[in-house]
Amino acid sequence: SMIYIQYFGPLATELGTRAETLPWEQGGTTATLLQLLRARNLRWSNALAEEKIFKFVVEKKICHQWVDIPDGAEVAILPPVTGG
Repeated sequence: SMIYIQYFGPLATELGTRAETLPWEQGGTTATLLQLLRARNLRWSNALAEEKIFKFVVEKKICHQWVDIPDGAEVAILPPVTGG
């Protein structure tokens, strides 16, 4: 059970990675995924802070809310858009 995650823009720079494969035995939603990533360390919890609004692309569909991530899915996390 794995999912493939891609990080874009400033988020990739902040986290120091553009992509990774993550074990996904427990399954869950995009909210589950964020909690899991934030728990890694301070850099991850700051980069993925709760007050920031992220967009997810799950299996090539843009999601603005919490959605289920199926096993084997491709997930992209897009950083919050800043400025006007």
